[in-house]
Amino acid sequence: MNAKDPDSPALRKDQLPNYIATNLRILRRQAGWSQTELAERVGLNRGNIASYESGSAEPSICKLLRISNLFDITTRDLTRRDFTDPTELALARSAHHTQREQEQEALTQYRRRHTELGQLLDSSRRLFEHKRASMGQPCKEAELLAAHYLQLQELSTQLLQEHARLLDEVECQCS
Repeated sequence: MNAKDPDSPALRKDQLPNYIATNLRILRRQAGWSQTELAERVGLNRGNIASYESGSAEPSICKLLRISNLFDITTRDLTRRDFTDPTELALARSAHHTQREQEQEALTQYRRRHTELGQLLDSSRRLFEHKRASMGQPCKEAELLAAHYLQLQELSTQLLQEHARLLDEVECQCS
């Protein structure tokens, strides 16, 4: 039974190949770690790693993420590429590196945009305060518009703060 052969009983035509067991063993051995050492690095026990490598169990998504991050590859590549071919492993690591760079660049752009929006919001508030201070007695319609503006300003400030927290969380997850 060849896992790569689509006519093999081990791999029906409607199934995708799954290389977790062999890839995990290859990556662990390449790193020079025992099953116990790998288990400690990802917060599991040796029995978990042994069952993953034997193919009798598969890691949960969370554990798969920890393992793939440890080896600097994507979960998709860990499960779908055949690392018995060294070229496949090199391609997987290169793709993961490129993906990480793109994620970092996107985060940088979001941070830059966050700063720009904060400056715009602050500038708008200062202009409003200046105009309000330089006006005489405003009419009722102007007072109503000012109240609406202040509500909008407060909501915008809250959204910007939530945006900053979200960026912090995403950045933490990407690290």
